[in-house]
Amino acid sequence: MYDAIIVDDEPRTRQALIKSVDWKKCNIRHIYEASNITDARAQLLEKKIDVLICDIEMPGGTGQELVEWIRGRNMMMGVIMVTCHPEFSYVQKAIRQGCYDYILKPIDYEEFSRTLHDMTGKMEYYDDHTDTMRNQDGSINWGNLDYSRKSESRMEGQLQEMRQVSGKRNVEKEVKQYVRNHLADDLNVTRIAEIMHFNPQYLTRAFKVETNQGILEYITTERIEAAK
Repeated sequence: MYDAIIVDDEPRTRQALIKSVDWKKCNIRHIYEASNITDARAQLLEKKIDVLICDIEMPGGTGQELVEWIRGRNMMMGVIMVTCHPEFSYVQKAIRQGCYDYILKPIDYEEFSRTLHDMTGKMEYYDDHTDTMRNQDGSINWGNLDYSRKSESRMEGQLQEMRQVSGKRNVEKEVKQYVRNHLADDLNVTRIAEIMHFNPQYLTRAFKVETNQGILEYITTERIEAAK
């Protein structure tokens, strides 16, 4: 079992993640929280933490700066980036830093759980082979640690596919039109995806790529405007 830390400047995001995942099934024993990289660094120096779940853009420093700091100290740690920014440059850097995966907000908790479970399983294997991963000076040879789940080309392809399908179908326009016409209804992503013949997780990500906003966030904004 491992200990994990969630680093995100949004308390609601941290709490939602904590409450929505069966951590024990993902081999996580204890969860720590930090709202910025300064707090995260202090906890990482003080405690034995094995898993980092980190937002990218936060006040006072980025998640990628935190990972660079961790790698510079040869800390053996599995890393999952969680962000609302579907930018390939971010994906590329995360993979080069040895991050296991890059998950877009709003988080699909089932997908996140599968990813975390896969990563901790791989970590268990490397825990049994740590000595073979060290250089002569005792530092860890990160090039031999295949902690990264996705290749750059695969992630780039996924992002491009979302943009292409979104462009052909004009997902942003279709979603916004449906929401505006059904504000009084019980709206949810699953229902909208069913109407538009999309997978709910795919629709959520495609809309996020086009608008940099979640569908539920957009629904809330439209209802507030209508109430005004």
